[in-house]
Amino acid sequence: MKIRGLLLGLSLFTAVGTALYWILVFTGLLPVDEIVPGYTTWYWSFPLPDSWIVVTATLTAFAIIKKRDAMAITFGLLTAASMIFLALNEINFSLHTGMTLSEMGINLAIKAYCLIVGTFFIAQFSKQIKR
Repeated sequence: MKIRGLLLGLSLFTAVGTALYWILVFTGLLPVDEIVPGYTTWYWSFPLPDSWIVVTATLTAFAIIKKRDAMAITFGLLTAASMIFLALNEINFSLHTGMTLSEMGINLAIKAYCLIVGTFFIAQFSKQIKR
C-alpha cells in the first residue's frame, strides 16, 4: 500500500472512529463511570476537542483525495498535534490520579493509537514539506 493510501485510511479511521466513540458515549452504549474523583467532570471536557480532531482528520482525508498536498500537510500536522496533545493530557491525568491500566480500559488503546498515529503523521507530513 502506498503511503498516501495509508495516510488516507488512518485519517478516515481517526475521524470516523472518534465520531463513533462519542456517539456510543452519548447514546449510553459506552457508559462513563466515576473511576476516580473528578473523572466524569474531566471526561466530559473532551467532546469539543475530539470534534476538532474529527474536523482536521476529515479535512486531511479530503485533501489527500483531492491531491491538495499543501492542505493535506497543514491538516495532517494539525491532526497529529491534536492527537498527541489529547494522549499526553490523558496520560498526565491518569498518572496524577493514580489510575491503573485496568481502570483506563479503552482509553489506554486510544492513548496508544493517538501517540503512534500522531507521531507517524508528523514524520510523514514533514517529509512532504521537505520536497
